[in-house]
Amino acid sequence: MTGPPEKTVMKKTICIALSLILLFLFTACSAQDSGNNSSGDTPETEVPSNEGTTIYYEPDDLPDSINYNGEKVVFLTLADSLFRYDVLTDELNSEPVNDSVFNRERFVEERLGVDISDEKVSQNDFISKVNIQNSSNDDTYQIYAESTVWFASTVFDGCLTDLNELDYIDFSKPWWSELFNNEAELGGKLFMTTGSLSLSTNRFLYTFYYNKKLAEDYSNSYPELLNLYSIVFDGKWTFDFLSSIASEIYEDLDGDSARGDDDLYGFGCHSDVISDGMWSGFDVRMLGRDEDGWLTPDVNEEKLYKAFDMLVNFMHNSKGVSCYNNYETSDYEIRFAAGELLFFEGKLNSAESASLRNMQDEYGLLPYPKFDERQKEYYSYAHDQYVSFSIPITNRDPDMSAAVLEAMASYSYRDTLPTYLDLALKGKYMNDASSRKMVDLIVSGFRVDAGWIYAFSTGGLGNTFRGAVWENSSQFASEFTKALQKAKVTTKEIKNKYSKLWET
Repeated sequence: MTGPPEKTVMKKTICIALSLILLFLFTACSAQDSGNNSSGDTPETEVPSNEGTTIYYEPDDLPDSINYNGEKVVFLTLADSLFRYDVLTDELNSEPVNDSVFNRERFVEERLGVDISDEKVSQNDFISKVNIQNSSNDDTYQIYAESTVWFASTVFDGCLTDLNELDYIDFSKPWWSELFNNEAELGGKLFMTTGSLSLSTNRFLYTFYYNKKLAEDYSNSYPELLNLYSIVFDGKWTFDFLSSIASEIYEDLDGDSARGDDDLYGFGCHSDVISDGMWSGFDVRMLGRDEDGWLTPDVNEEKLYKAFDMLVNFMHNSKGVSCYNNYETSDYEIRFAAGELLFFEGKLNSAESASLRNMQDEYGLLPYPKFDERQKEYYSYAHDQYVSFSIPITNRDPDMSAAVLEAMASYSYRDTLPTYLDLALKGKYMNDASSRKMVDLIVSGFRVDAGWIYAFSTGGLGNTFRGAVWENSSQFASEFTKALQKAKVTTKEIKNKYSKLWET
């Protein structure tokens, strides 16, 4: 097994003190929770003396006797900076989230008697290394931390361990996403999971930003702009409401009598952002389960076609909407920060960008709007590259890796995720209490569909919708019918093959 690089001297100096501090937190009594968290499964407790900060007390059930005597646990993970908080960081730098991730590794090492490291590679190299490890039956990497949509098809290659069979992962705990696990499970087996350990699952949640100064500027024509949070809490934040305002706001700022990136718009985003977010935001499913629990198409086509018409009309027939294909150039974070967009749809981690950090105008956050007022809840789509975790079937001691994942995930639930949501995101980037409440609403609304997890293996229904919206296709109904038939075939093939293969 290939060993990790040398640890920093700093690790040796902090481990004992850190473990004592965190052991106290870890053994603290559990508190009755109320609120929301990343998985949407367990509520949270707010400490009145420190309003706005969420403290999670629930401990895990790992035995105190576990000690692996310095065994190495190597993560294979992605080098892209988008995933910098999901596994390991190299050093302390006084940035709260970075330091929590750094301390998480040290604490788990001390607690379990393991030596944790990672190898960061590109997406293409990631898949290549997984295939090499599986074909050579070696144990170079004990845990994969992967981009969910790009890795999910690997489930069908027979190279991953069924996480449901391992001793130390307790999926009833709030640091694992029950929603994701239910959607990812195939034939009673679970080969990938996510939850509090994956900060990208929260950081990649789609959200709507609005410029408070512009909202005030246009409030004479649209007085509702001064009460957007109340609109949300009253259940009236719908796509029609958004469209009725944003589609009409446009100013030719550069005076060239032509629409361009230097003008002011009511709304801006890339086309795939708004069309992908629709599936969760409008509560439209792609895949459900048959009587045996296997994936099968489950689409409300009438609702989908209406959603298609709504989005196409908004994107293509509105003077106040600036919307580019994702492969074209337009940086909406910069334009929003410059005061050129009233509404902008991005992700929660857009708040981390230099553009929004340095923005002069105040901004607020809103969830993805509802399909209509009859929809009971607001739902959030997470960009499908968020990180999930798997254990290779070549792992010589999968239960040790399971213990590491459980310990890291429970630590993240108690410390790293609250640090991100409460100290970094709410405390640093959100400058009003109502915006911070919006963050909780967005995070608690996380909704995932197996059609996104297994998009490359089940026909790509979401991609068909995305392309048709951007192209304003008059043939969408026939195109989607073909995609639906393909999905029926592929899901049936998966069931026929793997229901038999996994029984043996």
